[in-house]
Amino acid sequence: MAAITWTGKAEEDLERILHYWSAFSENSARLQLKRIFEKIHVIETFPRSGRVVPEFGHPEIRELIVGNFRIVYCIVNDTRIDILTVHHASHPLGVNDFSLQ
Repeated sequence: MAAITWTGKAEEDLERILHYWSAFSENSARLQLKRIFEKIHVIETFPRSGRVVPEFGHPEIRELIVGNFRIVYCIVNDTRIDILTVHHASHPLGVNDFSLQ
């Protein structure tokens, strides 16, 4: 099982998601985060289960979809995965939306 590292951008994304959904209800916010973290567990256990991000075509930059969000991550090596961004699917994903560390 690989260790998950959250980039600053990904942490900011989670805060924005939590803030947005909290405006509707605390339960909605918790449910969204629960769904995201369930997918993170899948990534942690099966890192290659996500598809290669089509905008980049790099075999180590992958994503899993949860609801309206794309969890974009990088397989750094067999023991480390970086979560790069949790991106709303209605917005285009560009190279400036995250950085590789």
